[in-house]
Amino acid sequence: MSLSPSSSSSHAETLLSLKRRIAVLEELNTELRTPAERKGNSQALEGRVIRRLVCLTERVEDLVSEFDRRTTLGTTDGSDAEAFESSSTMENRRYRSYKKLVMWCPSVRMLMQSSAESSELAATCSKLNRSADAARGDDTTSLKFTLASWLMQTSPTLNSVISHRDKSCCGFHHDTTGKLLCPVDYNWNDAVVREAIQNYHPNYRVTSYSWPSYLYRDGHYNPQNPTKGLFKGELLVKAVKHIFTSPSSAENTSEAIAYTAVQLWFALSSAGSWRIVDDDFDQEEFYHNVVDYFELCPSQEAAKEVENLLLWWNQQVFGRRNVSEYRPQKTEWLSVAMTSTAQ
Repeated sequence: MSLSPSSSSSHAETLLSLKRRIAVLEELNTELRTPAERKGNSQALEGRVIRRLVCLTERVEDLVSEFDRRTTLGTTDGSDAEAFESSSTMENRRYRSYKKLVMWCPSVRMLMQSSAESSELAATCSKLNRSADAARGDDTTSLKFTLASWLMQTSPTLNSVISHRDKSCCGFHHDTTGKLLCPVDYNWNDAVVREAIQNYHPNYRVTSYSWPSYLYRDGHYNPQNPTKGLFKGELLVKAVKHIFTSPSSAENTSEAIAYTAVQLWFALSSAGSWRIVDDDFDQEEFYHNVVDYFELCPSQEAAKEVENLLLWWNQQVFGRRNVSEYRPQKTEWLSVAMTSTAQ
């Protein structure tokens, strides 16, 4: 049965109306869905900086719990991390890490300042943790491949191949990687020492209580001037530049240097998979030793030395022309400001 012209026209209008309604509903659905997607993407990006710039292993919820604990005690108002010094080194480290967490991860800061449900905070922490660990895994894989290429390009040519696939012959089993990993307290060039290290002799243990040679410029350590050249190792600088190709900040931090130092240790070692404790060497303690060197200076003189060291780092990574980005000029004592106040 054929439709009359009026019926056909009415049917067409109905279809157009339905299509318009579907289009409107799709737009509404997109508007409702997009913020959540953007929020999830934002948290994923924020999470990727946690291992690099906040802490090596701590879970986000543990950092938040430390803040909550201090708030419950009424001992913090958001001021310096040392506002309340706990007797526990771990708790103090967690609180300092929390302060950095809310700086680098705005989503956590906003949730802490809101009346969000605990379930929402837990979900956010879970996403950040996953993203943080994934980023660390990506950096581990990338540096492992790149480091093998760097070392194989050294001159003179290495006697034995360094493989990016099989690391079992690296670490203290290979002369080049062994020399870089060797604690500065020992002489790798001494055959007796090399053998003692390889055989785990108790007098030549490799622990986080000694700085590895790759942290020093040219691997040279002077017991009479132990800080000279420290954290200026050529390989360490190359590794930082490799990992922080698109830095989230226009400034190098102690966490960035410590994180890279840990990643470099693993890349040089014979360990086949990521681990916090490699034989006697505790990666987490090593990480904290580096961070503490920069942040817990024992004197004003040491603090000035660290300030100059960080300036050197930023010049190496970002260049001298960009100094205003990582060392803003103090203009209040310059001529323009002084003449303005004199009027």
